[in-house]
Amino acid sequence: MGIIINQSIRNAIISYSGIIIGFISTIILFPYILGAERFGLTRTLIAIMTICVQLVNLGIPNSIIKFFPFLAEKTKNPQGLFWLFIIPPSVGLIIFVLIFLGLKDTLLGFYSDSSLLADYYYLIIPLVFSVAPFGLLNSFIKASFNTVFASFLQEILLRLVVIVDLILFYFGLISFDQFIIIFVLNYTLQYIILFVYALQKGYLNFSPSKKPFDKTARKNITQYSFFAFFSGFTTILVGNIDLIMVDIFEGLEKTGVYAVALYVGAVISIPRRSISKISFPVISRSFKENDLNNIDDVYKKSSLNQLLIGLLIYIGVLANIDNLYALLPEVFAEGSIVIMIIGLANLFDVSTGANGQIIISSKYYKFDFISSSILMIVSIILNAILIPLYGLTGAAIATASSIGIYNIIKMIYVWVKFDMQPFGSRTLGVIALGISVFYISTLLPQLSNIYFDVVIRSIVMALLYLGSVWFFNLSEEINGIIKGVVKRIKN
Repeated sequence: MGIIINQSIRNAIISYSGIIIGFISTIILFPYILGAERFGLTRTLIAIMTICVQLVNLGIPNSIIKFFPFLAEKTKNPQGLFWLFIIPPSVGLIIFVLIFLGLKDTLLGFYSDSSLLADYYYLIIPLVFSVAPFGLLNSFIKASFNTVFASFLQEILLRLVVIVDLILFYFGLISFDQFIIIFVLNYTLQYIILFVYALQKGYLNFSPSKKPFDKTARKNITQYSFFAFFSGFTTILVGNIDLIMVDIFEGLEKTGVYAVALYVGAVISIPRRSISKISFPVISRSFKENDLNNIDDVYKKSSLNQLLIGLLIYIGVLANIDNLYALLPEVFAEGSIVIMIIGLANLFDVSTGANGQIIISSKYYKFDFISSSILMIVSIILNAILIPLYGLTGAAIATASSIGIYNIIKMIYVWVKFDMQPFGSRTLGVIALGISVFYISTLLPQLSNIYFDVVIRSIVMALLYLGSVWFFNLSEEINGIIKGVVKRIKN
C-alpha cells in the first residue's frame, strides 16, 4: 500500500490544486465571460469527444496496464511495446473520421436547438486525435507506476491554459472562434509534452519491440481488449450521457447550468481518481503474483481512505453551497439540488473502493462488460424518462441511481467471487463523524462576507474532522500523513 499512498498523495495534491484552478475557471470565469450557452458548448464538445476516444482506443489502455508486467518480461525492449499497442487505435481513428464525417447530418439532427454545436462540429476530430493517443501513452507510463506527471498535465496545465484563453477572450484580444481553436489545441499540447517526457525519462523509444506477442498472448490481449472496450465505452457513455441528453432535451444553456453543478459534485470523486491511478497497476501485479491478501488490503484501505476524504469534501460543499451560488449568475441557481444528488452518488462510489479495478484485473474481467451494460441501459432509460419530466433534477436522479446500482452490482460480485468486501467497523465511525461535523457547521453564524465565511467555515470543519480522525485513529494512512506534516512543521 506504500507506493499507492505515496503516489496518491502526490496525485491528490495535484488534483486539488487543479480543483482550485478549475474553480476559478468553471465557477467564476466561464459563467461570466462565456455565459451559460457558450459554456454548455465547451462541455458538450468534451462529452462527445470523450465517448469517441473510448470508441477509438478499442480497450487498449486497460490492456496495456494489465499485460505490461507479463510482456515486459518477454522482451529486451519493453519501451518499444507502445508502438505495437498503438496499431489498433490507429485503425480506429481512421474508421472514426469516416463515420463522423458520413453521419454528420444524422448526428446533428439530435441537436436541432443547438446551432452553436453545428458551427464547431468538425473541431471534435482534432480533439479526438489529441486525446486518444494521450490516453494510450498515459496508460503506458502508468504501467511503470508513474502517474504524477500526466496528472499534472491534465489537472493543472490544461486548466491554466484555459484561464489564459478566457482572459484573452474577455479583453477582446481574440474572437470566440479563436478561443475555441485554442481550447482544442490545448489538448494537443498535452500530448506533445507527455510524448517528449516519455522519451526523456526512458519510458518510450522509437524502436518497436520484436515479437513479444506469441499466439496465446495475442489471443488474451485481443479478448481482454474486446471486453474492456465495451465495458469502458458503456462506463464513459454513462459518465457523459446526462450532459448530452440535457443538451438534446433542454438546450445548451441548461447544459451549461448542469455542467457547473456536475463539476462541483464530481469533486467528491477526486480521492477515487487519485488512488485508482496507482492502485490499478498494483492490483494487476498482485493478481500476476497471486497475492490475494494484498488485493484485499488495497480494497479495504482504498474504501476507507476514499470515504474519509470524500465525505469531508461532500459536507464541505453542502455547508458552503449557498455561498457558492451567491457567486454565480442567477441562471445557474437551478443546479444546487444537482450538486446534492450527484455528490451523494459520488460519495457512495468512492466508498465502495477499488471493486472495478479488481474485476478488470482478474480472470473475471468479462463481468465488467455485463455490469457496464446494465449501467448503460439503466442510465439511458432513466435519463430519457426523467429529464423531460423533471429537467436538470431528473438528470441528476437518473445519473445517481445508475451509479448506485452499478456499484452495488460490482461490490456483490467481488464479495461472491473473492470473499472480499470493502467495509469495516471504522466505516460507520467515519459516517457518524461526517454527520456530526456537518451538524456543527449549521450552528456556525453566517458571516456577512461570503469569502470569509467560506474560509472560516471550511477551516473549522476541517480541523474538527481531521482532529477526530487523528484522535480516534480512523485511518493509519491519514494519521501517518498528519504525523509527517506535524513533524515537518516542528522541524
